[in-house]
Amino acid sequence: MKSQSVGGLLIVEVSGKPYDLGRQAGSKCAKKARVYKDAIAQTISHSTGMSWENAVRRAKLYLPHAEGFYPDFVEEIRGYSDGAKMTFEDTFVLCCHELLNPLGFRGCTDIATNGDVTMNGDVLIGHNEDWSENQLETVVLLHARPSKKPSFVATSYAGLVPSSGMNSSGISLTGNALNPNDTRVGIPKLFPVRKALEARRIGEALEYAMPSDRASSYNNICSDKNGEIYSLEGSATDYACMHAIDGYLVHANHYVTEKMSRFEQYPNSISCSLVRYHRALRLIEAQLGEVTVDSIISIFRDHVGKPGSVCRHADPKEHPLDVSETIFSVIYDLSNLRAHVCRGKPCTGTYGSFDLK
Repeated sequence: MKSQSVGGLLIVEVSGKPYDLGRQAGSKCAKKARVYKDAIAQTISHSTGMSWENAVRRAKLYLPHAEGFYPDFVEEIRGYSDGAKMTFEDTFVLCCHELLNPLGFRGCTDIATNGDVTMNGDVLIGHNEDWSENQLETVVLLHARPSKKPSFVATSYAGLVPSSGMNSSGISLTGNALNPNDTRVGIPKLFPVRKALEARRIGEALEYAMPSDRASSYNNICSDKNGEIYSLEGSATDYACMHAIDGYLVHANHYVTEKMSRFEQYPNSISCSLVRYHRALRLIEAQLGEVTVDSIISIFRDHVGKPGSVCRHADPKEHPLDVSETIFSVIYDLSNLRAHVCRGKPCTGTYGSFDLK
């Protein structure tokens, strides 16, 4: 039977209890899991000098916090390990992005809009994912039907690590890497991303996205089909909330709120994020009242500031493992429960649509 894909991304279907979800994903993505592990191992070694064995030991410190916050996902990881024929310890490292890069993460641009500014009144949440090209072949579109919980569709690395998603309750979670200066041992920041996809209402998503015992945080953008859009700029010990009171918001990879600016670890290294943020903001403000999926795609294809543009390209001056470039793009239509996805760079790729209904 031929595997199905959309927008160039393989669709991975899973269902059942947490262990079953993981086992099915691991079995179907076993080759991608090994590629992902090798890529993460290279990144850890290059950016930290840490051996894989030391990374495994370090990750064990995070496990009790992860189990206390979200035991179902830990069980899912156990199932994934069995399905992919990997050790649980190796698989868990892949879910601890706090270990990856002390020099800072520099990827992703988000645009969130609701019916106040879209042409047809739809809620459209867009995300350009920037990371190393060696991650590209691991990305899949995971369609999960958990037992007694909302179904969801998520862009995922090897069917294990979610980077964004939308569920059948009309809740989405997208976001951006940040570089806080207070990272600690705690709940790995990927766990709130995954748990938010279980939310049935926006308040639950906000609660799940910012647990008090977190090790660090992304900027988590929680949105719902009613047009409620919140951007939670987090660190390990604090956060600030922005609400899309005017019907839209934009975020990249630096702290926007005054409250959180003191947590910026590399304030002299945010120029690319500043360019992407202000360029996307300017372009979306020029579309207010006329925003559509296609108009957001046009922003995601923008090359002002290239290579550090919204549609991001490799900087030839950087080491290959330091490069951050757009490896996929997604727009969630929460009003119609439809995901528009594109593998690779939006400027050369074609978007396809997946209906969650």
